[in-house]
Amino acid sequence: MPIVPLSSLLKHASDNHYAVGAFVSMNIEVIQAAIAAAEAKRSPVVIRIHPDVRAITRLDTLGLVARHLAAEATVPVGLSLDHGNTLGDTIDAIRAGCTSVMLDGAEMPLEDNIRAVREVVAAAEPLGILVEASIGNMEHGAVQTADDLADVEEARRLVRESGATILAPAIGNVHGVAHGGAAKATPSLAIGRIAELRQATGVPICMHGGSGTPPEQMKAATRAGVAMVILFTDIVTAFNIALKKVLNANSDGIAIIDALIPAQHAAQAVIEQKMDDLGSTGQTDAFMRWYSGHKK
Repeated sequence: MPIVPLSSLLKHASDNHYAVGAFVSMNIEVIQAAIAAAEAKRSPVVIRIHPDVRAITRLDTLGLVARHLAAEATVPVGLSLDHGNTLGDTIDAIRAGCTSVMLDGAEMPLEDNIRAVREVVAAAEPLGILVEASIGNMEHGAVQTADDLADVEEARRLVRESGATILAPAIGNVHGVAHGGAAKATPSLAIGRIAELRQATGVPICMHGGSGTPPEQMKAATRAGVAMVILFTDIVTAFNIALKKVLNANSDGIAIIDALIPAQHAAQAVIEQKMDDLGSTGQTDAFMRWYSGHKK
């Protein structure tokens, strides 16, 4: 089926107290793993593309792959931009087929964050594209303190004054260590703060740094208002371990496909487990019944 708008995926997830997994896909193999896992688990899924992929692959190339695979899938597939830093990043992602884009202004002063997100909303809203804004301090690999958590009133202002339609707050989540550094700390989610932010802003909550989150915390977070969870570290770690195992056991002349096959399968196995943790397993049929009556 065609790419499903994030607005529909997040509405159904919010109303039914589960979260959709958004799997950061730096290559075709992870896209394939995510959609294959979704088929196996009968789960909605989001392919999340990071602007960094443009160091080697155009966003519209990965977008084309995702749209082609989604068209052949029997589960709902969404396409979304992760951590856009500029208006140009978000426009590039919209052209690639993303139905939600993120403008990550969390490190900016609040007024600048509002202004930057509002600029993206002005371009995206007429096209029906959701815009994700970020707030709070989410240092890579580190446990957040109480001072790092998203302030409820500031989050309310960010959403109200910018027009953002998804909020990615600091809520005790821990960003991964894909950029280097020590091992990732175990998250300790502020469930009460999630509920306050959801009620105060009225928009779905997107949780970044979902890897390593204990399942019981994940379930509590979805009940409190988290509708989408970004996952990367656990998936890419499984992928890389399987890849290195084959490469280390063979000569340098090995056909790379022989290493990519087990790597993709390893990523798929982890993604399937995440879908169980998020409560999205088995939600496809219910979503499709609902979507048939609500899509525009």
